[in-house]
Amino acid sequence: MTTFETVLARTLRTGVMVSTGLLAAGLCLALARPGPAADLLLQTGLIVLMGTPMARVLISCAEYVRERDWFFAVNAFGVLVVLAVTIWHAWRG
Repeated sequence: MTTFETVLARTLRTGVMVSTGLLAAGLCLALARPGPAADLLLQTGLIVLMGTPMARVLISCAEYVRERDWFFAVNAFGVLVVLAVTIWHAWRG
């Protein structure tokens, strides 16, 4: 496994673990004592879960630029833009 693949794997694993922890804590708190703290944990868990693939694409884009592989760098940047626009539209409601 290359360093690049290791970084990607760690990023995805960390994002999933953090979001799972936040969502589990938010769910437990919501069941025990519903309120703004539970809502904040659940929303933060969802944001981390949505941000994890974006971090993966961002790291890929940076790696392709570093390698001067412009075809894949442009494509990764395009995917990043599509993800950002999608999240922006979802956020606006």
